[in-house]
Amino acid sequence: MASEELVLDTTYLLPIFGISVKLEGFEKFFPELLARYTVLYNPVSLVEAKWIVLKLAKREPRRRSTLLKRFRMGLEALLRDERLGQTELTNPDIEEVADLLLTRAGIADYFDRLIYATATSRGSFLLTEDEELAKAARRGDLPAPKRMIKWGDVVREMH
Repeated sequence: MASEELVLDTTYLLPIFGISVKLEGFEKFFPELLARYTVLYNPVSLVEAKWIVLKLAKREPRRRSTLLKRFRMGLEALLRDERLGQTELTNPDIEEVADLLLTRAGIADYFDRLIYATATSRGSFLLTEDEELAKAARRGDLPAPKRMIKWGDVVREMH
């Protein structure tokens, strides 16, 4: 039996690039998540993660070369990891949902809209901590992912 598809928000990729996230039990439960679901990410998350690295490097200039190197090493590891798959960046269906999130829900962040729309167009679960996206999914008048999941839900399911 094929496992459910789960699209990751950028947050969950950040540790791969050496950026810590404050999520309970992440190191323990992330590998279990990879075993339980078909885990995917939109390539826009790679761009968003790089922006985060660049912001950190600007704030901490002495760590810049280390941060940039860790991003490159993480990117290589991510692209080689067969447990994580990349979706297409966009298509007309993804753009339609992303545009509805902008025009009807006022969600300004294009990266977030693309990630949500990717999960929606694929009929996948979406793992995100983004409350604005969760609120959009609950509205009922917008297309939504098959299920919205927060990290706390993962921890409860894995215990």
